[in-house]
Amino acid sequence: MTAVVGGMAALLVALAVGATPASAADAPDKDLSTKEQRLYDIKLRKARWDVDSQRLEMENRKSDYEVIQDLFEQKIETLDKLNKALRDYQRAKLKYEEAVFDLDRTRLNFLADATHISIVEAIKYRAPGGRRQVDITVKNASNMAQATSLNPGKSAEEMAALLEIQNITVSIESSSGLTVAEPYEMELPSLKLGEERRLTFRLLEDRESVVVSMHLQDAKLEDIHIVLRRESLQDIPTINSVQFSQEGDLNTTVRYDLILERLAEDEKTFRLALINLPREIDPAFLDPASGASLTQVKFSESTTRQQLELELQIPEKLSRRYVDETMEFHVFITDEEGFQQIAELNRTYGDKTVPVEEIAEVKGSREVFQLIPRGKAILECIIPNRYQEIKTDEEVVVRVDLLNTGTLEVERVHLVLLTPIGWTYSTKPDTIDKILPTEKEPVSITLVPPAGLGESEFDVRVEASGFSGVERIEADEKDITIRVKARASLVRNAFIIGGVILLVVGVAVVSIKASRR
Repeated sequence: MTAVVGGMAALLVALAVGATPASAADAPDKDLSTKEQRLYDIKLRKARWDVDSQRLEMENRKSDYEVIQDLFEQKIETLDKLNKALRDYQRAKLKYEEAVFDLDRTRLNFLADATHISIVEAIKYRAPGGRRQVDITVKNASNMAQATSLNPGKSAEEMAALLEIQNITVSIESSSGLTVAEPYEMELPSLKLGEERRLTFRLLEDRESVVVSMHLQDAKLEDIHIVLRRESLQDIPTINSVQFSQEGDLNTTVRYDLILERLAEDEKTFRLALINLPREIDPAFLDPASGASLTQVKFSESTTRQQLELELQIPEKLSRRYVDETMEFHVFITDEEGFQQIAELNRTYGDKTVPVEEIAEVKGSREVFQLIPRGKAILECIIPNRYQEIKTDEEVVVRVDLLNTGTLEVERVHLVLLTPIGWTYSTKPDTIDKILPTEKEPVSITLVPPAGLGESEFDVRVEASGFSGVERIEADEKDITIRVKARASLVRNAFIIGGVILLVVGVAVVSIKASRR
């Protein structure tokens, strides 16, 4: 696609200096072939006729003035008539000079129309560093034949010099007039006839079309709306991610965004692969719209950009060496050759880390991702019997099991009890050094009520806590209900037992007497 603009204001002075009215260069060109050139010839003929007419008028007025001046010197003509003749001559001379200027301006306007700046090429691509760039190629495509036909008296070298364009300023804008590339302006000091220059801009935002705005030193050329042609410096798409570093708890899912882009106009299919991701973690490349799991992606002229998601399932039983450590792995988009290289590296190193030097030799585009699997310690307090009955002055012994249901070990675990006023307690052991994931440790609690405690019901709150690193881990609070009963009196118990025995004996005697009757 080539867009053409015209302009040659910088040449006005150059041609005005070298213009010679009524010269041989002004002779009409018998070989003018185009309608536009014939129109130029008509306008030039008229401008030259005006020059000739005004020159004749000027010469006549000059002759009249000279005659009257001689007569005035002979005291035949008056001074007023001499002054009037002088004014007529000066007016004629001024009109002649204006006609000469109009002729020069007409010729320069025609030459300016023969001067063009063409946009030969406009390519959008992604540079190796990931930046979107645009190359605009401009050319001085002035019409040498048209310019020469209007100035047959000048040599080719002279015309080429006149058609050189100077002080061109180029910028890339949006349709609303905002500058969308940097540098905001680029200046070409000179562009000779037939010369091409490539200007490289960095796109500040991704666009399919832009407006190329060009200025000369004293004139603005017409804006050119163009659609950028896509081109890739490498055949394989680029890969980027905003969320390249993430954390995730064990037994959870982590997702990264993937932005794939290929600025080319042919259709190709590419493979997705990973290096240095632990085999314990299950990966999947997903289409966000459909949720489908992908292993290949296709790019075409209409599909140059795709957004995917990389989903990682972190297992609950992930090896301890990975927990709370930063893991770096590489995501590749590559062709079949690069995919085979990745498969060979994964087979060779297995669970070991593939060196970065060998990864760099793999064909394809890659992005480095980070994952920090976060373990979690969860402490649970289990009390099998949370209701106890005792007599006054008796101790209460309760067993508590402390269970680590998380994925990290819990250290320095101990119990704290909130007891009623006057009660005391002790625990055995007092502190547990470490409880590993899924393991359970028993703790025996001995509660001692105060002396002389009457019958009542009391609640004791049990709290368990420990540490995972510097983080404090607390279990849910549990309550134990203790019912205290008073001890029975021995004398009273003896009277009760004796009364029961007498009652039984009496009933037996009465029954025997009744049976004899």
